[in-house]
Amino acid sequence: MLYDFVIVGAGIAGSSIAYFLRNKKVLVLDKIGVAQKASNAAGAFLYPKVGFNTKYTKFVNEALLYSFDFYEKLGIDTHKEGVWILPRDEKDIEKFKEYKKTFTLKYQEKGDGFFFEDGGFVDSEEVCHKLLEDIEFRKLEVSKIEKKEFFILNDEIKSKNIILATAWENVIEIPYIKIRPVWGQRIEIKTDIKPEYNYHKNCSISKNIDGIVKIGATHERRWSDKLPDEENNKILLKKANEIINIDGDIYSMKAGMRAGSIDYFPIIGRIIDADKTLEKYPEIKKGRKPKEVFYKEGLYIINGGGGRGFSNYIYSAEILSKYILNDVEIPEILDNKRLFIKWARKIEKNS
Repeated sequence: MLYDFVIVGAGIAGSSIAYFLRNKKVLVLDKIGVAQKASNAAGAFLYPKVGFNTKYTKFVNEALLYSFDFYEKLGIDTHKEGVWILPRDEKDIEKFKEYKKTFTLKYQEKGDGFFFEDGGFVDSEEVCHKLLEDIEFRKLEVSKIEKKEFFILNDEIKSKNIILATAWENVIEIPYIKIRPVWGQRIEIKTDIKPEYNYHKNCSISKNIDGIVKIGATHERRWSDKLPDEENNKILLKKANEIINIDGDIYSMKAGMRAGSIDYFPIIGRIIDADKTLEKYPEIKKGRKPKEVFYKEGLYIINGGGGRGFSNYIYSAEILSKYILNDVEIPEILDNKRLFIKWARKIEKNS
């Protein structure tokens, strides 16, 4: 069977792009299963970014609003009841005073922080399974990819195109793309405590749904692909109790490595043939923009969504699908070409 697209990775990145390409012949592969690892551990909180209205803040908040609308149309409960975002320390309190001058989302000042109506969360597994509802999925580890007339995966699967949604793991080495793995943990507390709001400070806390409150946070901004443990449960609970008193039993604990880019923006688009492009345009190493770049035909990527994957990837996947299907240009802030140019300049600097 010949597929139009084989997507490697069934987390929120792979599930999102699969959904937007669902009218094509699509196969999704994952060595563990749907919504595992980072997507399984994600709190899937949908919160605004508090900060100056930079390109990144603007992107995050546009993605947030888009994702709320998308999930609601898909029939996914977003628990959109707002979020109270609190400063972490005295420095944050001063920063918050400046941030509010450039806010574009509706907010109310509450204590030292801000309450945003556009705050909620989704169920990570429910989302990924819903996105893949009518799409073929196979549990399979991709160990070999060959390019002949078509791509051949593991000597058995034939496809016109491949989309890499593999988070921090490599299936194909791409020299100019480096993913920063960031370890995080989520726990769910079985409790009668009913938080008045969704909260975010040094961790995120959800409202009580059916007797369960979930708490999640990034723990280590370095390589640390380990299982959840009691020590980090205590850290999470300590952070949570700085916001509200949470009393109850741990119902579930999960951990995973989120995939972040070096500039925090998601990475999407066609994979560049770095050798061929640099051979024809060596001046790129001197900082000049190339007249053109050469691509590896039929090879795409969606990655680097970071800790806001359940909004960033939804928004980015829709953009990538328009590029693939209708040749609509990808914004420069998301196009993986930006990383290629930075990488090429760094080669010259380090040589």
